[in-house]
Amino acid sequence: MNVLGLKFGKGDIDGFLGLFVDNLAVFLIIISLNLFVVGMPPEIVFGRILPGAGMGLLAGNLYYAYMAKRLGKKEGRDDVTALPSGISIVFAIVYTMGILLPVKIITGDPEMAWMIGVAATIIGSLICVLGAIIGPWLRRFIPRTAMLGALAGIAVMYIAGQNLAVIFDDPIIGFFSLAVVLWAYVAKGQLPFKLPAGLVALIFGSLIALLMGKTAIDFTGIGFNGPFPWIFHLGAQTFVESINFISIIIPVAVINFIATLNNVESAHSAGDEFPVREAMLADAGASLIGAVFGCCYPNNVFIGHPGYKKMGAKMGYSLISGVLLAIFAFFGLFSFINAAVPMAAVLPILIFIGVVMTSGAFSEVKKEHYVASAIALIPFVGEFAYEQINMVLGSLGVQATGDVVAGMKAAGLQYSGYSSLAYGTILISMLLASIVSFAISKEMKKVAAVSTVAACFAFFGIIHVPEMGINASPNLTIAWLIVAAMAFAADRFGKKSSGSDDNIKAQGEN
Repeated sequence: MNVLGLKFGKGDIDGFLGLFVDNLAVFLIIISLNLFVVGMPPEIVFGRILPGAGMGLLAGNLYYAYMAKRLGKKEGRDDVTALPSGISIVFAIVYTMGILLPVKIITGDPEMAWMIGVAATIIGSLICVLGAIIGPWLRRFIPRTAMLGALAGIAVMYIAGQNLAVIFDDPIIGFFSLAVVLWAYVAKGQLPFKLPAGLVALIFGSLIALLMGKTAIDFTGIGFNGPFPWIFHLGAQTFVESINFISIIIPVAVINFIATLNNVESAHSAGDEFPVREAMLADAGASLIGAVFGCCYPNNVFIGHPGYKKMGAKMGYSLISGVLLAIFAFFGLFSFINAAVPMAAVLPILIFIGVVMTSGAFSEVKKEHYVASAIALIPFVGEFAYEQINMVLGSLGVQATGDVVAGMKAAGLQYSGYSSLAYGTILISMLLASIVSFAISKEMKKVAAVSTVAACFAFFGIIHVPEMGINASPNLTIAWLIVAAMAFAADRFGKKSSGSDDNIKAQGEN
């Protein structure tokens, strides 16, 4: 089906459901954090932040639908899948806990916290524009193994792994929905009347939950909150004050445009060659539009393009997602969906996407680089462990102070090591995978270069620590420099091979 020049198919319904659920989870977390942790009044959360987020999502998804349409026309095909877009749950948490909450605590003024959050998003978006300038160069230098491996780490821990726990926590609903999705997309089985698997899982899962009394129809909170250009409510002083949080803004912006770069690369691996720089600029533009209308969180290209493509999603799912997400934001419908639809009914779609992303880290690279893909997964295990430990400590009212950390270490729990992996995890994953990948290819100068970059990141606190600073992580800075020195020595004094491994193998066969 063709609507407004965009190709729609059955897979667009499932693609929309997957992207909608992904964003739904983020919206619900934003609502919860702002209302109950920061103490934002509902009129700011529902009247400014969510409508602004809706405008940013609308702009981003519409533009990515346009990019897909243009690519399809250029290449003469109708199976192009648009890039998915939304607000990263990681950035939502970092901005809330690292900017909004501290400002609220210091000033006691939630509106000031919101204003500085909006200003920080604008500044971060401008940094992302700078990132777009060097994006194509980075893509040429960074091994595909590092980019796809980092995405696989996110997929296996946070998209597939964490959501699978929800399925097993609510098995009657979850197993039914997961079985439908796996039957349709993995086993390639047919459903009655050729219905989309995601829609079947959603409808029947919701009916089961309603009959079991696990969900309810609740219209509380529904009301119109149209977008308004709140940027004119900010003064120049707000931007000056937001500079105090530059140590948070810069790392988030760097990780943001790197994540977009990786996700565009995953789309390339699936056969859709979108321009890297344009996608990164679209991200920054969507974030700016969202901020203009009151959102204090940046947009980015979402993980999962290959999964959506395997579902059969084309250009239309992005258009549907952008429009409906904006409508839900404007009319306060997220709380209604949260009450009526069990997460166990829709998360199987995300689990499938996570599995596809994880497999792609291996199927789309050379076999000898599998070890680099594998090492890219490991930092996310540390980050996940760090977050889980902190959640447990918080629930017990305990802080990770010196004595507590020492006690955990004595018990064999490496909290400090997990902490070092938890900050800048995507960058750490890519650095490790790049080093291993270049080492496998005997490109030791590149190993030395990557290790030196890692040392600089550690020195300035872009990775390993919660905030930037000078000599922010001295031990890890030295450690990365040691690796750089070893790689340089190997290149300078190591035994030189007469040719590539392939050439040597070919000579032996001859």
